[in-house]
Amino acid sequence: MTRSISEIAAGLEPSRKGAPLQAGSRLHIIGVGGTAALAAALHAKALGVSVSGYDQALGAESAAILFNAGIPVGSAESPTVLQGCAPLSAESVVAISKAITSTQPKHPEVLLAREAGARTVSVQQVIADAAATRGGLLIGVGGTHGKTTSTGWVLDALIHSGINPSAFVGGPLAEDLGTPAGSPVHIGNYPGFIVEADEYGGNFDTYYADRALILNVDWDHPDIFADRQAAVETFARWAAHPAKSGAVFINSGDQGGAELAALLAAEDHRNIYTFATATTPGAKSADIVATVTSRGGGSFSITISHLTDRAELAAPALRELRGREIPIGLLGAHNTSNGLGVAALAASAGGTADGIMRSLTTFGGVGRRMEVRYDHGSITVLDDYGHHPTAIDATMETVRQRYPGRTLVLAIEPLTYHRTAALLEGLATSCSAADRVVVAEIFAVRDLDTTSVSAADLAERISTMGTPATAPGTVLETATALLPTITPETVVLVMGGGRSTELAVVLARGLTAAS
Repeated sequence: MTRSISEIAAGLEPSRKGAPLQAGSRLHIIGVGGTAALAAALHAKALGVSVSGYDQALGAESAAILFNAGIPVGSAESPTVLQGCAPLSAESVVAISKAITSTQPKHPEVLLAREAGARTVSVQQVIADAAATRGGLLIGVGGTHGKTTSTGWVLDALIHSGINPSAFVGGPLAEDLGTPAGSPVHIGNYPGFIVEADEYGGNFDTYYADRALILNVDWDHPDIFADRQAAVETFARWAAHPAKSGAVFINSGDQGGAELAALLAAEDHRNIYTFATATTPGAKSADIVATVTSRGGGSFSITISHLTDRAELAAPALRELRGREIPIGLLGAHNTSNGLGVAALAASAGGTADGIMRSLTTFGGVGRRMEVRYDHGSITVLDDYGHHPTAIDATMETVRQRYPGRTLVLAIEPLTYHRTAALLEGLATSCSAADRVVVAEIFAVRDLDTTSVSAADLAERISTMGTPATAPGTVLETATALLPTITPETVVLVMGGGRSTELAVVLARGLTAAS
């Protein structure tokens, strides 16, 4: 059963185009530890807004980032914590994570905001307003899979091209990109703003992008999308703005992407540019085509082999890159098409051929995307955000290529009960490609029902497919159970979108202590 955007965003003002933030204005963020909420807080603070936050389960890394930024976190009822901020009033704005509005519309903090007469908006609205304050192009990166890495990649390509916009990326940025390191934010000194455009519950509706990239469209978020067609139609509504007045680059080598491009073309939007790698069906009629060459060990290179005249006009730097073999610094075949899309988008926003090529070759990715947490002797622990069958398949294939002959142990924390229940068969099939699986408790975010499925159900289904699987309990209990069973010549791949990173950290710490 699906839910509407109005149900997900209960009590929030409707999404609108970004409007400049006012220095000295008052902003309180409920659920400030979430990635987008943290980004909203940091961007608003950097623009002179008086910011505070609340989160009942704030992680240590987010807490440190907020503290160092001078953003107090506590309850709106805690003057000792928030004494440096003006009290909430009708002049204030309260931004709320949809993880809260979708499940707790009467959360005490939300009620306090309403009693104060404050305006209530989504955290994405604050990010859109920050982008409007900065001015310049608004550049959006969307897609069911790969958008966090690709958003950071576009930022890196533009910086290498001598352009330094601000950005929100849905994952931790390394020291050379994060402001500060480990945050999902980059504060640039140029106009322009790059944003990760998330399709869930109208999140990207506030982003009226001038340039956009859509990497793929898959069926995810079964609580709001009944099928892939519903997701395609949602992406089409968002992409209509750049398709009319700017440029949108769509991966037609992806089935959902091809359906999206066809839908937009049928509506007579003329600024649609398709790209694909040569081995995919969508390459036959794509504006931008690249051949892919394997370099071994999960590494690949791309060579742009076809470029239409209209694509050259939209992304001029691609003309200089055509025919040049470009090694892709990130592992995995999926990053060849993503890298091609990144090149096109960056080129459309003023990126240079040399800057784009350097970024494609050297970009190291963002945190929690095959991030190495431990690598000593013949044991490796990787931390990855993936939680959808498609992402699990791509990541495990890459791990097998990068670490051939090693035992692959998958430690997965499923994200949300509704997704796990709807995708149970696909999740089990994908997970069963490992040599052994441990399933941590499901991480509930926007779940109204936590009884529909369990970690044990997923482990049992994996076991019936011939792969040993257990469900030890919480992420910490899972780490405790797994640690003594790790043997030499093993790669432990930790996956999940919730607290699974803690599992990876505990494993790394335990293995370090034992070595």
